[in-house]
Amino acid sequence: MKKILAFLLALCLLIPLIPEARAYEEGQAFRPDLSARIRDPKKREYVEMMIDHYIRTDKMVQQALAGGFSAMFLFDGCSDNMNDPELQDLTYYRVTGVCVVVKLNWKGEPVVTYFNKNCSTIPDRPLEYGAWSLPEVGKVGPATICDGTYQVYSVMHKGKYEALHLRTDYHDGLIDAVYLTPAGYVNSRASEINVHTRTSNHVSGTSMWSAGCPLVGDGDHWEFWRLVDSMYYSLYKEFEVGNFLGTVTVDRQGMKEELYELYENREAVESFLTNSRIAQPAQYLNGCTDAQRYKQPEEKKLTIATQLMSLPCSNATDARSLVRATLPEGEMLRITGSIRNSAGNLWYQVEVNGRSGFVYSGHLEEESFADWLFRKLFT
Repeated sequence: MKKILAFLLALCLLIPLIPEARAYEEGQAFRPDLSARIRDPKKREYVEMMIDHYIRTDKMVQQALAGGFSAMFLFDGCSDNMNDPELQDLTYYRVTGVCVVVKLNWKGEPVVTYFNKNCSTIPDRPLEYGAWSLPEVGKVGPATICDGTYQVYSVMHKGKYEALHLRTDYHDGLIDAVYLTPAGYVNSRASEINVHTRTSNHVSGTSMWSAGCPLVGDGDHWEFWRLVDSMYYSLYKEFEVGNFLGTVTVDRQGMKEELYELYENREAVESFLTNSRIAQPAQYLNGCTDAQRYKQPEEKKLTIATQLMSLPCSNATDARSLVRATLPEGEMLRITGSIRNSAGNLWYQVEVNGRSGFVYSGHLEEESFADWLFRKLFT
C-alpha cells in the first residue's frame, strides 16, 4: 500500500512537469508536406507555400481553425493532371485542381485531413450563353465564382445529397461571381454555390458537370463522402442543413494563362482572380520599405553559406519566397540594390552567375564606414 501511495505522490509531482499540448496561435506558420500527394515540384511548392500564407494571414481561416472547424483549400491548376496532355484540355476535362483540408489535431497543431487531385472550380462551357438570365443583363454564361475565402455550411445539393454551401456569412447565401455575356462580361453575385461531387466521372457524358459549383472527386461518391466525413461528421453526429463547417479558399493563380485562352476575355479572368492575385509574391514588395537601386553596383563576399531567394524573405518566416540557388561561403555577389522586408530586416538585391534575387544582409561581409560613405556620396 505504501508503494502505491508513493507512486501516486510521485505522479502528482510529475504532472506539472509534463508539457501542455501546444495550442494553435493565430498567425503561426504551417508548411504541409504534400510530396506524397503532388508529384510536380512547382505545383507542390505553390500549394504548400500558399496554404501556409493563408493560414498565417487570413483571419477567417485562422478563426475557423481556432474554433475546431476545417479550412478547405481549392487550388485549381495545381493537380498533376495538368501534366497529362489529354486531361489538361480545359475545353472538355475538369480535373485540374486539388482540394486540401486542414484541421487542428488534439495537440492543437494543423494537419492535413483530406486531399483530392480530381477537382475543378471552373464551370463547364462558360461561354454558353443562356445557361442563366440576369435582370437588366439578359442571357449569360454559367457563373464563375471569384477567388477568395468563404464560409462553409452543410446543405443538401438540389435536395438530393450532402454538399458544402459557400456563403459570405450565415445570413447571406450570395457570393461574388463573373458571368460571360455576348458583349463581354458582368460582375454579379451567385446563389446556391455548393461544393459537391460529379454525378459521373470526367470522361463520360456530355451534360454540364457544373454551372458554377466547385467539384471535388471524379464521380466516385464514396471519395466525396470522405470529404464530408472529414469536415462534417468530425463535428456532428447526424447530417443537418445549416451547420457551420469552416472556410473554403479558392485560388486559381496556377492556371491563369489557360483561363485567358478558355474564356477568350482577359479582363473577365483578371476580375475573378483579383483576390488571389493580391496574395501573390509580386505584391509582397509593396509592403517593403527603403528600397534602393544602386547606380554603381558593388561586390560583397558571403561570410556563410546561404540561399538566393526570389523575394526578400525566407520560407521559414514568410513562405512566399522561393529558393533560386544555394550559395557557398566565400561567394562574391554583385549587389545592385537593397530593401527592408515587412519585418524590417535589410536584404540585398544581387546578381550571381546570371541569376538575380535577394540575400539576407547578415550573411554578407559588413559594410565599412568608408564603403558606406562612398555609396551615399557617389551611388
